[in-house]
Amino acid sequence: MPSASLLPFNILQYPELFAALFLGVVMVLRGRSESGASPVVPVVPVWLSAPATALLSATPARYRQWLQRLQVWSGYRSNTAFGVLASLKVYLPLSMILAGLILPLWAVLLLALLSFFLPDAALFLISRRRRQRIKESLPQALDLMVLCVDAGLGLDATLARIATESSVVVNELNEELMLLSRDLLLGIERERAYVELYNRTGVEELRALGASLTQAAQLGISIAKILRAQSDFLRNKLSQKAEEKAARLPIYMAFPLWFCIMPALMVILLAPSFIIFFEYLKPLMMK
Repeated sequence: MPSASLLPFNILQYPELFAALFLGVVMVLRGRSESGASPVVPVVPVWLSAPATALLSATPARYRQWLQRLQVWSGYRSNTAFGVLASLKVYLPLSMILAGLILPLWAVLLLALLSFFLPDAALFLISRRRRQRIKESLPQALDLMVLCVDAGLGLDATLARIATESSVVVNELNEELMLLSRDLLLGIERERAYVELYNRTGVEELRALGASLTQAAQLGISIAKILRAQSDFLRNKLSQKAEEKAARLPIYMAFPLWFCIMPALMVILLAPSFIIFFEYLKPLMMK
């Protein structure tokens, strides 16, 4: 059993444990977002979340609006979602005070600062992954919408039909299309419903799609042509992004190639030659 005086040295001697813990949390959150399951907001009592929300209200308004927007884009839209986020951002740094028993003051302050911004980083990663999944699934959804419109269905019936499709459309897009279909069924104006769709997802492609559908309804253009054009545009955009990523790969590979692979390769290739050279050079130097 190590003594208490050796605990700070042993913990600070292995900072990779904290890095492994952080990466583990990130991988768990990313795995949940990739599974397509709807996010579940844990239940926090009001007496616990209300003080945290009041403390978080002291932060700048733009910062709070950014957090709320990330929550909406991540799918956390319940009435208690912001209270849970405020509780994490307040009570998690406060719990770092207990680490002051075994860690120096600078380490406690660093852990408190990291734990305060850890929920922000998790929300950012979840929202970005969710938007990416919607972007990647949108061309397939548009193709299905074209088939439904060509078959004689109206736009509202098409949206309701695609919202129930789970074979090629991800759950995130199904949920958003279901909400859009519900808003249209309740009598909300189409233009406003499309704007709300963009505000819920933050996907620029959905805003462009809504603007195109609104313009088609105003000018009397065929909806099938608009959907087909949007699908082709999104596919070309995704292929261009894939080509850009492929073009950047040589740049990303330069660092590990020159600093990790090339030194080992040079040692393997040149070491025998150097050994033989010095073996022949040593008798000559001794004469």
